[in-house]
Amino acid sequence: MARMGRPPKPTEAKRRIGNPGGRPLPKGNVIALDSLRAVVVTGDSPGDELVARILGSAASNWIAESDAVGTLALLRDGWNERARLRATVDQLPDDWGLGRYTPAVLIRLAQVEKDLTTWLSQLGLNPVDRGRLGVAEVKVQTKLADLRARRDSRSRAG
Repeated sequence: MARMGRPPKPTEAKRRIGNPGGRPLPKGNVIALDSLRAVVVTGDSPGDELVARILGSAASNWIAESDAVGTLALLRDGWNERARLRATVDQLPDDWGLGRYTPAVLIRLAQVEKDLTTWLSQLGLNPVDRGRLGVAEVKVQTKLADLRARRDSRSRAG
């Protein structure tokens, strides 16, 4: 069932603006989890490149081995299928038109992209989901501190 209303605000955004709702926020800044070690990247497919980029980024710090291997495999296979479907869509003639019927390839592409969004969210690869996992916090810097830092950098440059 679809959620109604506004999406939840990430924890780091609440901390940045001072938690106006007054609800308790998670303690601590970052939860350090074991790095992911057991995902095999087998080839040069687009999905393998995506998984390699994810594992080469800071995301590997919060993706725990035991609960993410299956999701990463689904993500890799889905990304490969998306690439194949996009290539098929690109070969459609310009004048094919939707009319009353939508080609099956477009329906499948929409479903694959929806699944990819779900898997990326499960891995905590957007700010809201990182906040839910408790693994993403930002350095709290007020607007005044930001303006002072910019002023100081200009004075040093000039």
